[in-house]
Amino acid sequence: MTPPDSTSARAEAQRVRILDAAQRCFIAHGFHAASISEIAAEAGISQGLIYRYFENKRAMILALIERQLAADQQSIAQTPLSHDMVEGLLATYRMWGRGEPLDRHDTAIASVALYAEITAEAQRDPVVAQVLRRQDKLTTAIVRDWLRQHDVARGAKIDETALDARTLVLRVMVEGLAMRAVRDPDQSPEAVRALLTRLIAQVLGE
Repeated sequence: MTPPDSTSARAEAQRVRILDAAQRCFIAHGFHAASISEIAAEAGISQGLIYRYFENKRAMILALIERQLAADQQSIAQTPLSHDMVEGLLATYRMWGRGEPLDRHDTAIASVALYAEITAEAQRDPVVAQVLRRQDKLTTAIVRDWLRQHDVARGAKIDETALDARTLVLRVMVEGLAMRAVRDPDQSPEAVRALLTRLIAQVLGE
């Protein structure tokens, strides 16, 4: 008899395999254009096997949102306080502009294409919107806590109202930067660096 732990591990590995394939298809074609058959082919499995793990494509979308944002939150929480945000965001901006998915999540937008798909789907599907908003609040709380730790580390007085505002500014800045990277990928790196230097200094209260 196969040990339960082994069976569970195989099932989880298969689920991850399907989600990885779905993510690649969604980034390339969009949520609605990507078909179950394409996802199955990308994963190298049968369509029938997909339905053993996910009821339908919507279930995959919801699972993918949960997984993506959970990874974002973990990465943000683990970002060192000494992290150079200006150079980090500038490098990220360039990768976004080239359409490259990031291998890290400290910006909370590992793929602009996937970010845009999730946001658009939340406008159409109230269940997706509910999941996204719940996870987004958790992400905001983690960003806020990171900024608080930064304040404590530099011996600054904690201003809760200002902390809320700085958290919002940082999130809006990153999300706006992602969109600009797609629309204006040829923007001068020097101009982007100068802008980020000013804004990040304000966000960090320096």
